[in-house]
Amino acid sequence: MTLEIWRIITCVILIILVVKRANIVAIFAKQKYAKKDYEGAIKIFKVANIIGNLSIKNKELYGYALLRCGHVDEAQVQFRNTLPLTKADSADRYQLKNLIALTYWKQGNLPDAIEELEEVVETGYKNTQIYQNLGILYNLSDNHEKAKKFNEEAYEYNKDDSIICDNLADIYAICGEYEKSKQIYEELHSFEPEPRFPEAYYGYGKVLIELGEKEKGIEMIEKSLTKPFSYLSIRPKEEIEKLLSDVKNERL
Repeated sequence: MTLEIWRIITCVILIILVVKRANIVAIFAKQKYAKKDYEGAIKIFKVANIIGNLSIKNKELYGYALLRCGHVDEAQVQFRNTLPLTKADSADRYQLKNLIALTYWKQGNLPDAIEELEEVVETGYKNTQIYQNLGILYNLSDNHEKAKKFNEEAYEYNKDDSIICDNLADIYAICGEYEKSKQIYEELHSFEPEPRFPEAYYGYGKVLIELGEKEKGIEMIEKSLTKPFSYLSIRPKEEIEKLLSDVKNERL
């Protein structure tokens, strides 16, 4: 190749590096994230975000890393700043609203969390993640009939999803329908691989205890404590440890 062609190629490469520089830096953040080093990922994402021109997906992942680590206010700001960059009625916009709802929940603002996701559902947009998260939020609310109806709809939408199954089993238990709850939990625990989140075990354990199967119930609650808890877990590990202690001391 001539010197002129090499100059053109060099210029093109430099332009790509300048335009994509933030997303190139974000590659290293995503490597940290994949290794579950979320705080490490946040530090690199912060640099990439300052550089500018970070993609919507990378901005979203940056915000989610913040949320996972409990930096809720920062996560919400990140999501809200990214929202105007998305197209109306796009999957990116609805996913950001889904994540904003989680920040409201973790700030203790359940009504606004529910409202945020109901706005998405009212557009006609529904997917497994929307059903998962709104199902959880409804279960935490006082409107049990609404929660049950929604989680039954979610189950019809995707009965192979473990979180959707857990939500339905949970609301049946909340409504005192323990046999129906047990049936869904048994279905959930037949999945391969088995669920990795603690809710699937301590919820099942509580139902078994209500049905008189205390030993198996204790076994399930103990197993829940071997599963990974996170900032986004519905109940903190300390609460489940207390539940187990109460059950063993017959104070439940």
